Amino acid sequence: MIDSDAPPLASGSGRCDAQHMIRSLAVLLLLGCGATPAPVPQAAPDPAPVTASPPRHDDIVADLNTRALEGQAAYTLHGVEVSDPFRALETDSPFTQAWIEAQNARTANFLEAEDAGRRERLDALLSIGSIGSARWGGEHLFFSMRPGDEERASVYVKEESGERRIIDSRTLGERGAIDWYFPSPRGTYVAYGVSDNGDEASTLRVVNVETLELLDLTIPRTKWCNLAWLPDESGFYYTRYPGPGEPGYDEAQPLSYFPAIYFHGLGSAPEADPRVFVSERGTDFPGPHVSPDGRYLTLTVFRGWSASDVLLFDRGRNGRAAPDETHRIVPVVEGEDSISEGGVFDGRLILRTNRDAPRYRIVEANVRRPNRWRDLVPQGEGTIEDWAVSAGGAVVTHAIKNVRSELRVTKGRSTRTIDLPEGAVRSLAASGAHGRVALRFEGYTATPRVLTFDTDGDESAPETVVAIDGSVDLSGMVVTRQQVRSADGTEVPLTLVHRGELPTDGSAQVILYGYGGFNVSLLPRFTRHTLYWLESGGIYAVANLRGGGEFGEAWHQAGALANKANVFDDFEAAARHLSTTGVSTPERIAIMGGSNGGLLMGAMITRAPDAFGAAAAYVGLYDMVRYHRFPPAELWISEYGSAEDESLFPVLHGYSPYHRVEAGAAYPAVLIETADHDGRVHWAHSTKFAAALQHAAPDGSIYFHMARAQGHGAGSSRADMVEKYVRLYAFLERTLHRSTENSTESMDR
Repeated sequence: MIDSDAPPLASGSGRCDAQHMIRSLAVLLLLGCGATPAPVPQAAPDPAPVTASPPRHDDIVADLNTRALEGQAAYTLHGVEVSDPFRALETDSPFTQAWIEAQNARTANFLEAEDAGRRERLDALLSIGSIGSARWGGEHLFFSMRPGDEERASVYVKEESGERRIIDSRTLGERGAIDWYFPSPRGTYVAYGVSDNGDEASTLRVVNVETLELLDLTIPRTKWCNLAWLPDESGFYYTRYPGPGEPGYDEAQPLSYFPAIYFHGLGSAPEADPRVFVSERGTDFPGPHVSPDGRYLTLTVFRGWSASDVLLFDRGRNGRAAPDETHRIVPVVEGEDSISEGGVFDGRLILRTNRDAPRYRIVEANVRRPNRWRDLVPQGEGTIEDWAVSAGGAVVTHAIKNVRSELRVTKGRSTRTIDLPEGAVRSLAASGAHGRVALRFEGYTATPRVLTFDTDGDESAPETVVAIDGSVDLSGMVVTRQQVRSADGTEVPLTLVHRGELPTDGSAQVILYGYGGFNVSLLPRFTRHTLYWLESGGIYAVANLRGGGEFGEAWHQAGALANKANVFDDFEAAARHLSTTGVSTPERIAIMGGSNGGLLMGAMITRAPDAFGAAAAYVGLYDMVRYHRFPPAELWISEYGSAEDESLFPVLHGYSPYHRVEAGAAYPAVLIETADHDGRVHWAHSTKFAAALQHAAPDGSIYFHMARAQGHGAGSSRADMVEKYVRLYAFLERTLHRSTENSTESMDR
């Protein structure tokens, strides 16, 4: 749930007819009230002309918003009347389609005076390639990469002669994308998922690495798949959602709940794949791990973002037994309020856990006594973000200390540190065939690359094996780290990326980015679109808020559930810090965030509108009283809670952006974007929130855009990103206050 300018293998956005928007407004409003969110709104036919002189877009939007209000929907929860005046915009109806089309036209009209130089430069910057996660398949190193001006990432294998493309995204159609991939243990095959329009639904395929031939195998419903191959490559355990006739299947919401683990043997019929495990709770998410010798299957079952169970199954000496009623899966961790995850290596169960260690530790146990743990890597000052075990038994840990990456190798009683350049580790993988480790690395001023090193050697610095040549001068960019004091005195890290010295006269324009949730750590990353902003003299700032994972589980919990207001306090403090320190002024500050960060934007717009001059909010949650009714949003209850819980209802209702909108308030300029194929956060949040803001501040600069044939961000093409950021910077350049110096510099550029 993070905004990104690089289409990943795994964070992104109509046409309707204003004339036919309402044949019977009363009927449409009745259908909207009390209904669960409907499917994706589809494009309506081209509108027929109504008058010789079409009405202005602003007038159409104002009329639609007024009509939506006529329902005046409200309901009572825990004895409190909850207003929901724009409930009509939750459903896919002619009315909603007309509203979306008019909004898209209004926003395009506002941004239509396009700067050709802006588009040209953003197109060039977003043509800088990207690298995704690296994985080992025996001796072979695989990685995802989007070369230069290609639209989406493909999967490659590193060979002596260079990189060879294994899965070509260019063959998947105009809107097809690779969602995930898993090489087999010897590197013979790669299993991967493909989907269309960014919906992440995923159909599983398998390709032969040497011949590039596809196996005669397709398995649908493998959204967000976790997969573990058997060591002899004869099959794999994998996760998928239930199909028709299977327990937990819901035709209305087929890819929302009850993901289960199945086993597939190569050459067998996938419809006969046995189900190995499914949780009684539909919102749990399991993942399999098979030991390198094939004997043990370990299941990690995540119960939200703060707890997990670990289950262990002995497949027998020949590694052929399958879990059933006579072969019991043994619980190692069950029902605890802590996160543990891992697998069996060389007869040892090795786990990363925050039980009795909020910044995590690595523990081991004998498989015969899996509940008796001893520390391999004790909790330290940094938070263990990622880890891997090499073929030689070395444990590699990536820890975050003061929002910086630390990489260490522990083997027996010895520990050594791997020197890293300026930037951050983005993923970590160890080979099951030798002692080499691969990591994806990037930074604010460092283009993406894949680094490797040998855990059995004594090298102190990793070797670059794949790198993106950015063809951009980053030498003048400066990274400055500061601390901000939040409302309760908590110190919050703030990173500023800029050119030259920081101003002290308030003249700088700043984009402030934040997220603050789901245990997600915001580490340095190479964001291509921000280079446009930096080259124009702007500053890009990132706040590490509570709710994230940078300082361990205590930091996460300090911004979750009833503590969510701390996240908003932290971000507001960061915005005001930019003004009080003389870097900028509120009218020159823009805030930006997506998904959970979109919720953050909504909270800031409605609680501290005087702290900034513009806000860009993407695929966000805004109705926090009803959010859990928008599948698959019940997955987020462990993070936010539910309004059905009487104790948490006042918290959610109290900060819910949609319900905090006040008529006549002086709101800053706002751009709200959503996507019609978003499979994570329903677009209805954005339609309702935008309408509420526009009605409350009819003369304000509140703009809405729905992107077509796109989702939450995964699978977005390079062209999609160019359009997104052309809109963003056109919006900012039309709404933020400019000093004379900045205006002149922009024109010169």
